[in-house]
Amino acid sequence: MTRKVIITVLACLLLGIPPAFAEDALILTVGALNLAHDHQTIAGHDAVLKPEAAPVYGVAWERRHYNGIAYGAEYLTYSNPVDSAGASGHLTSRLVMFTLKKYHRPWAHVYPFVGVSAGLADTSVSGVPGGTGLGPAFEIDGGVELQWARSVGFYTELRGLYVPSGTVYGTNANVSGLGLSAGISLLF
Repeated sequence: MTRKVIITVLACLLLGIPPAFAEDALILTVGALNLAHDHQTIAGHDAVLKPEAAPVYGVAWERRHYNGIAYGAEYLTYSNPVDSAGASGHLTSRLVMFTLKKYHRPWAHVYPFVGVSAGLADTSVSGVPGGTGLGPAFEIDGGVELQWARSVGFYTELRGLYVPSGTVYGTNANVSGLGLSAGISLLF
């Protein structure tokens, strides 16, 4: 019986329960992403993707707890130029992920964090043979949030994405990569 109580208490602490002193955060970011695989086969054709994505735009919502645990959802979108079968086009990626992060507070107004995310990625190819694809998306990230006011912060994030899109259905295009983003966080 004691073992079950200890496991339950540890699980509650890890998941951020109870929600006392919780706050919500809306995070708006823009950044860059460098693809891990620039030579791929898309829809049976050899394709060359430009490794650097057009700006990566993101919006996230987080529920933060007093113990530093935060959970939420994130939406990212980015596009890469692609050349395939003698034509040029774009590979556009849209990711929806659920996030889990751990914030620390070594100094006042400085909050470094680490996190993991999992969700789905939708990719679509335009201008060249391809189509659309849907697959899993996984992310490991870390960064720092600097809060200069109680309700506003400067947010930075380094992310490693693993997105072998198209493994559920459709065109298989790997849009995994490493990226850096910055933006603002609005706390309420």
